[in-house]
Amino acid sequence: MNAVVLLGPPGAGKGTVAEVLVNKGYKHVSTGALLREQIQLKTPLGIEAKKVMDHGQFVPDEVVVEMIGELFIEADSDANILFDGFPRTLVQAQKLDDMLDSLSGTLSDVILMECPDDVIVKRITGRRTCSTCGAVYHIHYNPADSCTIDGCDITQRPDDDEATVRKRIEVYDERTAPLIKYYSDKNLVQSVDASQSIDMVRGHVVSLLG
Repeated sequence: MNAVVLLGPPGAGKGTVAEVLVNKGYKHVSTGALLREQIQLKTPLGIEAKKVMDHGQFVPDEVVVEMIGELFIEADSDANILFDGFPRTLVQAQKLDDMLDSLSGTLSDVILMECPDDVIVKRITGRRTCSTCGAVYHIHYNPADSCTIDGCDITQRPDDDEATVRKRIEVYDERTAPLIKYYSDKNLVQSVDASQSIDMVRGHVVSLLG
């Protein structure tokens, strides 16, 4: 089993890069998507996660690690796994190491997607999401009055308003940025300028992963 981590602040474009890598044979694991699924299903985990995420905070380490552990149980031994949004703390990074070790797996690359705060704020606050299918639009880059897939309303997620976005960036700087040193010490980090166009960022990441 081989793993790759996409590391970077919210809005850096990790999800858009992941779309391309899925076509290259990677299994995309997004903790944000997993948590939003729990929220939509209104599970006990989802209800608690929503309270935390709406305020720009991180869901507790033990909850996220448990979700990832369950995915590892189901994964093939020769899978290439792409982590988007995990790990987000040093505790999670250490737990990932432990899980990979127990499965004789490796973490081959950490792609650091760097992006200025103002660019991130513009990207995230402009996002609009279909309330039914989850399709994402943008008031600047991909505008729409309603979902082009099912015609349903598109709205701004509660955690996409500017105050919450800036709080999310602060939390990232405090709790996730230390992972840069953690993985740099292991010689795993490769940096990408995520403020470029989507096509350029995707092309750069694909070239780094061969």
